[in-house]
Amino acid sequence: MRKLKLPGRDKTRPRLTEEDIQLIKELGIPEIKDQARRIVENKLREQPDNDGHQTPSAGNPVYKAMHACNSASRKELSRAHRIPAGPELSDKQIDAVVNLLTRWIVREYNFFKEERKEQQKNLGEFA
Repeated sequence: MRKLKLPGRDKTRPRLTEEDIQLIKELGIPEIKDQARRIVENKLREQPDNDGHQTPSAGNPVYKAMHACNSASRKELSRAHRIPAGPELSDKQIDAVVNLLTRWIVREYNFFKEERKEQQKNLGEFA
């Protein structure tokens, strides 16, 4: 299975919030990756009847990652990553999706930290 491509960063895509960052710090990336695996297996392994409506858009960084990476439904996986909708996902395909989501979360976590530092520098100019 090929490595799935991370989407670019733009204003229309979901971003991590302060609460998400706190959760990631508390749980750690290995636990977030385990959560991502459980969520992907529950929501995407088989083609659900309510495809496109099974994944919430908030509440967990993994859900935000799924929406940001076009992997919140089997239709999106098919369009964006050429993983066919219909047949059950293989373990390799699930691994690829979980790795994509984990990479997005780590990237956004690092961007959040950098943006926070930049905000602090800008605030320092006014002090």
